[in-house]
Formats: sequence, structure tokens, C-alpha cells
Amino acid sequence: MLIKTGRWIKKAFIGILLFMLVQVPVLADGYWPWWGETQSDVQVWQHWGALIGLTVVVGIVLLIIYKKVNFEDMSVKKITVSMAVKAIVVAIILVLLEMVIAVVFSKQPESENYEIVQLIRSPLGILTLVSSNIVSPVLEELLFRGVIQSVLRESLPGVLAIILTNILFALGHGYQLGSTLGMVVVGCGCSWLLIKTKNLSVPILSHMTINLLVTLINLVAV
Repeated sequence: MLIKTGRWIKKAFIGILLFMLVQVPVLADGYWPWWGETQSDVQVWQHWGALIGLTVVVGIVLLIIYKKVNFEDMSVKKITVSMAVKAIVVAIILVLLEMVIAVVFSKQPESENYEIVQLIRSPLGILTLVSSNIVSPVLEELLFRGVIQSVLRESLPGVLAIILTNILFALGHGYQLGSTLGMVVVGCGCSWLLIKTKNLSVPILSHMTINLLVTLINLVAV
């Protein structure tokens, strides 16, 4: 019993470290006041260098771990047209559900949405779009659906593993009730796509589409 508990504590600790690691590339997506930057004096190419370099390093680490724990051969494969259509349709449905949940449960909008919109309208706009709509979905799917879900499904019933994976996924995106519930739903949709297609590229595409749609909505609303 103690050995089993120790293993779970070790896995939880590694999971926390990996979640922190996934956040590292985001350091490029914002101003660097410790570097003496201001909104009127931004070294854009340094941010691009940081984003690309950190993304490559973090991506390699996650891929190595993903290949070790991927016991169901749910690998990154080429997407067929039908898979792409399914990913996009599911993404649209999930965004609509997320909006309904936000209206019902959220008392005020997430401040993070306002911050992202302001960055998009700044000299770091293109970098922010790439980071939030491409880099983050890829790294997060590798971590949550690729690594964490695979590890949990080795020890827990499938449904419980998926729910727990996506609670962790949601908590990493905010703590308001509406946003948390919405992200649980989004995560479960991505998990369903992975199990249905056994192709991690599909939830990655769906996650990218979701983020893009949310970005467009925020740009109009904020």
C-alpha cells in the first residue's frame, strides 16, 4: 500500500513539474519588465527567439515522455479529411457549450481574456496568436491527453481517468466556476476525439480550432 501510494505521489509530482514546463514558452508571450521593456519599447525578435527555442525544448521533452507512456498506440498521425471535419465540428459544439456554461455560471469575464486581447493588439500580436492558437494547444494536448490521460488509464477505469484528466486540465486554465466547468467539457470533448480516432493529431486540431474561435469571439466582445 505504501509503495503504491509512493508511486502516485511520484506521478503527481512529475505531473506538476510537466505542467509548469508547459507554461515556460508562455514567458515569450508578454512584456519583460525585468528586461527593461515597456509597451512602447519591445524587442519583438527576442520574444520570437524565446518562443521558438522554448517550444522546441518543451516539445521534445513531452514527446519523449509521451512515447514511453503511450500504451494504447494513440500516436500523432496524419489526419484524414473525415477526421479533420470531425475535429472542427466538435470544436464548434464545444465552444457553444462553453459559452452557454459561461453565461449561466460566470458572474464576470475572465481577466485573462482581456489581457490576451490587449497583447494581440500590441507589437506582440502575431506572436500571441501563434502562442495561444498553435503552441499552447499542441503542448497541452501532448501533456494532458497524451501523457496524463494515458498514465491514469493504466490504473483507473476509463471514464474516471478521463474526468480526472480534464479536471486537472480545467484547473490549469482558471478557477472561476464557469470557466472551470467549460474547460472540463472542452477537455472531455478532446479526450473523446482521441479515444475515437486513436490519433492525437485530431484533438490537437480541435483544440487549435477552439482557441481560434474563442480568440475571435474575444476580439469582437472585448
